[in-house]
Amino acid sequence: MKTQELQFFKDLLLTQRAEILNKADSFKTESVVESTGQGDEGDLAVSELSLSLTLRLQERQTQLLQKIDRALGKIEEGSFGLCEQCEEPLNINRLKARPVASLCISCKEEQESRERVFA
Repeated sequence: MKTQELQFFKDLLLTQRAEILNKADSFKTESVVESTGQGDEGDLAVSELSLSLTLRLQERQTQLLQKIDRALGKIEEGSFGLCEQCEEPLNINRLKARPVASLCISCKEEQESRERVFA
């Protein structure tokens, strides 16, 4: 992959990383749920559901952050843009759509097919 393309993806990944960290900081500083126990059962259920969804989103963002860090590491070591299974170059459009992609389309489809079988 060309140096210019690598720099584009590095900048893109760093921007995504900063956005996730900013959201995490704002989540920590905001009062998500007041645990005063006020309101009827419906209000409490909505509050619990909202908290559950927010925590699940935070968990997904944490996983994405780990993938971003791994992709940045691959850029530094020179293996970014290669499929982890077949070691073929990933399509540039795939990387633009999902810069943390680690498998080519064929290998990803094969992985998902195996996951459906074992699910």
